[in-house]
Amino acid sequence: MDSGTLLSGRYRLDRPIDSGAMGAVWSARDERLDREVAVKILLPGVEDDGERFEREAKTLASLKGPNYVEVYDFGEEVDGDRTVPFLVMELVEGVSLARLLAREERLDPARAMRIVADAADALDAAHRKGVVHRDVKPANLLVDAEDRVRVVDFGISLLADRTRLTDSREVLGTVPYVSPERLRNQDVTGKSDLYSLGAVAYECLAGTPPFPAQDPMAVIHSHLYEEPPALPGSVPPPIAAVVARSLRKDPDERWESGEAFAAACRSAATGEIAVPAEPGPAESVPPEVAPGSVPPGAAPDGERRSRKRLALLVVATVLAAAVFGFVVWSPWSGDGTTGAEADGESSLDSAENAAGEPGEEGTTGPASPSASESAAAQEGESAAEGGGDGEDGGQDDGGGSEGDSGDTGGDEDTETERPVSGSGTVPDVTGMTTFAARDHLYGLGFTNVVPSQGYFVGEHAVVHCDVGIQNPQAGSTADYGSQITLTYNYEDEHNGGGTSCEW
Repeated sequence: MDSGTLLSGRYRLDRPIDSGAMGAVWSARDERLDREVAVKILLPGVEDDGERFEREAKTLASLKGPNYVEVYDFGEEVDGDRTVPFLVMELVEGVSLARLLAREERLDPARAMRIVADAADALDAAHRKGVVHRDVKPANLLVDAEDRVRVVDFGISLLADRTRLTDSREVLGTVPYVSPERLRNQDVTGKSDLYSLGAVAYECLAGTPPFPAQDPMAVIHSHLYEEPPALPGSVPPPIAAVVARSLRKDPDERWESGEAFAAACRSAATGEIAVPAEPGPAESVPPEVAPGSVPPGAAPDGERRSRKRLALLVVATVLAAAVFGFVVWSPWSGDGTTGAEADGESSLDSAENAAGEPGEEGTTGPASPSASESAAAQEGESAAEGGGDGEDGGQDDGGGSEGDSGDTGGDEDTETERPVSGSGTVPDVTGMTTFAARDHLYGLGFTNVVPSQGYFVGEHAVVHCDVGIQNPQAGSTADYGSQITLTYNYEDEHNGGGTSCEW
């Protein structure tokens, strides 16, 4: 459409002022009420998104408050051979936060917190009505001359009772600001919006989003598994802490609501509070913690509780790794007694890798192996040494028993013999099926491979049950006993799948 076009005999287009994924926004004049308005028009080629466009109109119309753009009208106009939906809204004299950041790069911390607080208030009101925005980003926050914020573009919002992507045409959101649970196709609540707003706050303070890599898959990987870099030293600690909490991987560890997030932003901006208490680190992968380490400034009782939890975590990790090692290694071990002994040795080594290998002088504390574990280790070593003195000249750890015959068994053992300590280079297994990727990693000696379900859409989509993201990334060095997480594409019965993925 061109300047001067009259919509519904009432709204005369003046000039385009912005554009987005679905529509272009025009400055226009309501000739009936003699006032300036903004008109959003669905772009050519996205007619199938008419339902989403209408959803945005209804969502915005239901939200009232100082941090929303008021909706005046919704209609359709015939343009040649197509029908064009349009949305008439309040005209806000201001710029998007994206343009503001492009001009100023970063904002004064106190100003940034005031802007984020306004946005958090707006999101809180939407969440109370059961609406999740799902695409919070600087381009969707309008800032007027008084720094008051309006949240716009609810085109991909969802009601709270429809929390998962169920159609491959659904828009995931904008990658630098999307929450981990969105990427995993898990239940999406208002806390997903708070994560995205936290990423916006980070950009206001640092000049870049938390994970600014050029490769979208690298950004997705970082959202799932990595912590954001520290904010610049010029950012006051209370403000940095408020933002850090909003970017927790676990939604339960973020701010309880937009209202709480807004209050924390305003308090931190005015210096009225110290660094706010946080619920603890949220790691998608359990961190490696030295026995006895405690968070700085913890009270003595907290230290004891922390150490007890750490002891339980380490013991559980050792036991889980031992059982996992036995299950993983048993299909490749030889038959008979010697094969069973080889399994025991491999399991113990895997457990030691998971807990951290004890020093020569002995290790005390929860990570130390028990007396029975030490005896089992010696027994396994003796069995391996005994195999070395046998007929095979020590060529196979598990193939020296008298039950072995011919070259076939020896070749099989040699072919599948894998290291159980040390480290290796992680291969690229993205695009492989789950079981093929798992077996490939096992064959290289990586014994702790863990599946994670996700849902990949758009240009980065992969086939159902294929690996889309791996952590650590390909080419990195990892201990053979360290965890390797494979996030694979799972499409349920709503989006073309429904069959389980072999693991």
